Amino acid sequence: MRTTTTVPSSTPEQTADRGALLALRLWALGGLGLLLGGYVVTVVIALTDAVDPADGVAGAYISAGFWSLHLSGLVGLAAAALPAGSMLRGVRCGAVVAQYVLLAAGPVLALMD
Repeated sequence: MRTTTTVPSSTPEQTADRGALLALRLWALGGLGLLLGGYVVTVVIALTDAVDPADGVAGAYISAGFWSLHLSGLVGLAAAALPAGSMLRGVRCGAVVAQYVLLAAGPVLALMD
């Protein structure tokens, strides 16, 4: 008796979903790369505030800026590294958008100090 095994082929919808997942992961990894620049800009702002003759004290907005960058890294890492089955596509897309918003908010918050 001969048995045959069939290999399930991927449908066009599955292929499109894999492509969209890859694109979202690449956007998340790009945000992690930009995070280094965000840290550098925020550090420069904090050091400029430290040598400012007005008060020379880092306020709460500088801390909030750094926390924004920390959260941006965590959200971006989750969007890039979690498996496809553990996060819906819309949630992953929202996480990537949140990553970039938090990345932009870090230096802006530090400038407010």
